[in-house]
Amino acid sequence: MIRNLAKLAIEGGGSVTPLIIPSSLTDGTGLCNPAINKIDGELKLNLRHVKYTLYHSEQCKFPLHWGPLSYLNREDDIKLRTINYLCDVDSKTLAIKSLEQVDTTKLDVKPLWDFVGLEDARLVKWDNKEYLCGVRRDTTTNGEGRIEFSEIKDGKEINRYRIQMSDESVYCEKNWMPINDMPFHFVKWSNPTEVVKVNLETLTSEVVHLNTNSITTSRDLRGSSHVIKYKNHYIAVTHEVDLWYNEQNQKDTQYYHRFVVWDENWNMVNITDEFKFFDAGVEFVCGMVEHEDNLLISLGFQDNAAYIVQLPNEVFDSILDKTELPKSKSCNVKTHDLLYKFTMDTLNPTHNFNLGQHYFLQDQYASALSFFLRVAEYGDDKDMVYESLMKVAQCIHLTKGRDSSTKTAFQNAINFLPERPEAYLLLSMFHESKLEWFDSHTLATIALSFKHNLKPTLTDIGAGEEYKIYFQLAVTNWWVGKGDISRKMFLDLVHNNQHELSDYYARLINKNIKQLHRYPHPHFKYTALDHSNLKYKFKDSKLVKSNYSQTYQDMFVLAALNGKKNGTYLEIGASDPEYGNNTMLLEEKFGWTGMSVEILEHEVEKFKKVRKNPIHLGDATKINYWRFIKMSGFSKNIDYLQLDCDPPSVTYDILTKIPFDEYKFAVITYEHDHYADETSSYRDKSRKYLESKGYKLVVSNISPDDNSPFEDWWVHPDLVDLDTINKLSSIDEETKNAEVYMLGLS
Repeated sequence: MIRNLAKLAIEGGGSVTPLIIPSSLTDGTGLCNPAINKIDGELKLNLRHVKYTLYHSEQCKFPLHWGPLSYLNREDDIKLRTINYLCDVDSKTLAIKSLEQVDTTKLDVKPLWDFVGLEDARLVKWDNKEYLCGVRRDTTTNGEGRIEFSEIKDGKEINRYRIQMSDESVYCEKNWMPINDMPFHFVKWSNPTEVVKVNLETLTSEVVHLNTNSITTSRDLRGSSHVIKYKNHYIAVTHEVDLWYNEQNQKDTQYYHRFVVWDENWNMVNITDEFKFFDAGVEFVCGMVEHEDNLLISLGFQDNAAYIVQLPNEVFDSILDKTELPKSKSCNVKTHDLLYKFTMDTLNPTHNFNLGQHYFLQDQYASALSFFLRVAEYGDDKDMVYESLMKVAQCIHLTKGRDSSTKTAFQNAINFLPERPEAYLLLSMFHESKLEWFDSHTLATIALSFKHNLKPTLTDIGAGEEYKIYFQLAVTNWWVGKGDISRKMFLDLVHNNQHELSDYYARLINKNIKQLHRYPHPHFKYTALDHSNLKYKFKDSKLVKSNYSQTYQDMFVLAALNGKKNGTYLEIGASDPEYGNNTMLLEEKFGWTGMSVEILEHEVEKFKKVRKNPIHLGDATKINYWRFIKMSGFSKNIDYLQLDCDPPSVTYDILTKIPFDEYKFAVITYEHDHYADETSSYRDKSRKYLESKGYKLVVSNISPDDNSPFEDWWVHPDLVDLDTINKLSSIDEETKNAEVYMLGLS
């Protein structure tokens, strides 16, 4: 038995060419069973796209829960759908140079069975008309299969002919082999040979030749390629199948092929031993044509990938005659290096892995899966096997809608090396994508327990860094009700892993920190019951029944200015006019006036409905503040400046645009967001800048909790009572919970 015909083809001067169409058309699912032919002297083929991925654990080492052989359809749509593409093939490179999907909309009707479309269609041109000849099983409720002719014109199906059987008890007719130079003739059966002719007017077929003699073979010979004239004979590729069920009653299979030769009277004069092309379990030929002293054989590999094998005629002749095979290093068609290495040693794990990764990077996930799975089945390197199993799971996940299969595939990796953390982490990420938070959290926790077993991988699997485990735990902690732990973990990631984080993870962490520290407890609510605990009881403080600020900024301003009435403010970054707002209390209870700036139009419109004082809609980084302050009617001394924008770099940029040399501000609350600052630099920059302008830091590192230093509070010594300020001062580097600070709590 020849286990690797493709290798013999290359060694004899032939080639192997992959057939690939954009993954945007297929979602990365399978391409298979191409049928090549010559139409008007040009190479053309039909390429079948199946909207499933075939999972075949050839050694039964890593079956899915469906079994070792599984057709992975979308789990919300189990129909096996076929879409056909007509492709023009470059006669020099044998690659697809153009393609179009066969448009069947004119004749399509609602399918009555789960196998939808024209399957394994061979392309022919007879009587100046192009046809696809295959089997269709969606016209009856029991899936009865009949040969159909699909007449194609300009890429559209214009007629459909379903060939009826004289014996209607036959369930499924398929794989009739069209005889290229005999219009409407097929080899229906190979052994013994039966040739039939189809009449499209009556939709029937008649037997025109039937041999009574047969050759003994171990299996039934079934149709595969076209039947073509070769020298003074007819030749074709046939296929045969071993099909069995394992102990769990799950299906498995192996496919084999042979070359068959007939004389002009349809006597079988030669039949080769069975062979495989790449020594794979499922391979299927659907077309063959002679081209420039070569046989071009088109086949599907594991229903997931498609190829043209260029077999030189002299190699074919040697196979028929069982003579020494010719060796040649020259070939007019180059085989891609990775495909060449695989073809020369199809069970080599490294070559399978590299070819799988090549397909993976092209988003050809079904094709990639087949090669990664072969690594797992035939490999001895445990690390490579483990990574390949994870890649298999990723391939399934990326074709979408196959969730249970994705989980099982990740579990195969976990079960193979249960003390490695990467598969736990990836499966945790998968559960996160499905909002299955407790499963996700459990798996992330397990991954953390094995973090010491992290190893470098051959490819970026998305789980090779320890910080990603901590990130996953930070995310899932939030959703399982451990908010404080989640916040702290995100902060620790910034401060402990800052230089390791990828840009993507740095942005995610920053986003989470900003969101989680504003929810669910971002606002400390002061009430009259808190008055006795106030750090400094300013004038008329008893009049304040409640405040608005997020972390007591409004109460601090009033304390620093001893309850000043009719003050003035410049509020940059107003946000909501009430909730969390730092100037609402000043305006409402103490008669302050001022101007606010906000970039969000909906907040500005809300502000105008609720507040008396004006607001400016605009980008705070693009304002000329000298002109803006002057036009707003402020005096040279302004009581309060708020700077609260995102991110820290923006707030600092605005700070440097304030005309401090002409205007003084009695109190400044400045949001530096040090807890979320990826550079950890803007707090220090702002401090140096404000100190250079004559301002005094009064309270440092104010936080809405115990872990998130986000603001500094400042005063100008010329505009405040320093005795009061000294009572309020707290400028060590410790994080200060705003409520603890303002109310003297412990």
